[in-house]
Amino acid sequence: WRSRHDTWVDARGRFFASFKKQNKYDVDRLTSAANVFDILPESAVPTEVSLSNKQLSAKEKCHIIMKRLPKSLERDSILSALGRMGTATLKHKIRHRAQLIIDVVSDRFPELVTVTDEAVNCRNHYVHGTQPRFDYSNNSDMVTFFTDTLEFVFVASDLIEIGWDIEAWIDQGTVMSHPFGRYRVGYTGNLKTLKAHLS
Repeated sequence: WRSRHDTWVDARGRFFASFKKQNKYDVDRLTSAANVFDILPESAVPTEVSLSNKQLSAKEKCHIIMKRLPKSLERDSILSALGRMGTATLKHKIRHRAQLIIDVVSDRFPELVTVTDEAVNCRNHYVHGTQPRFDYSNNSDMVTFFTDTLEFVFVASDLIEIGWDIEAWIDQGTVMSHPFGRYRVGYTGNLKTLKAHLS
């Protein structure tokens, strides 16, 4: 943990600045919990994702079509988006970190990727104004769940990589004095509530 701290210091610093709020949750904490994955070093997250032949072909054809149009904000926006195809997004990075947990204890955190993806969708609503999947402001318990999920994935994946036995931690049980113990116990119920909102 110490040996790689120099390359992780920015992300860990942002994490601890948010995590110290403990039981105080707001949109800024959710945003920070998501953004820490974007400032992880390249050794911790993928920078590129592979595209299928069909995707590459579509990207090329769309690029040709858009380049023919007169220069405009809309044209340039699409060209920029096409240029980013194949570059790891925030969801890709978080999925990569979550996989370290899934590989060991997927049965204890079912559909973890669904939760992390929805956490990013929520973050994107507040950062970019994208359409919400459901009413976040009237379901603040889900915003809290998203924040807790992102923070848990960040820390647990870091510790698993350096040898932490997450299975032993789960088997020990919890008195829920630590936020991650409460998160673990409440996960199933929160996932059920989230799926009800999404349906």
